[in-house]
Amino acid sequence: MYFRFGSALVLVFLMSVGGIAIEKQCLSLRRAVIRQQYRREILADEYARLRLETQQLGAPIRLFETLEHRRIGPATPDDLKLETTGKPAFLAWRPRSHADQ
Repeated sequence: MYFRFGSALVLVFLMSVGGIAIEKQCLSLRRAVIRQQYRREILADEYARLRLETQQLGAPIRLFETLEHRRIGPATPDDLKLETTGKPAFLAWRPRSHADQ
């Protein structure tokens, strides 16, 4: 009779220890999932911020400003070389029209 009582007590003890171990594992997995969700939210915010920045940098107004600044800016040594050699710049090239032939 003592043997059955002792084995039942050991069985209850082992089940409670196993339950505690399973619960600890579930809590650690839940923490990992929450941490990953938090990182995903941070990355989504960063992605949205970077998309907004690229849209702002690629806006036509900003592009026109940079083009105008380059057009008005001082001549570089490369530009001077092109003028002295008499070679036309790439943007100055025009295809021959049918009327020229």
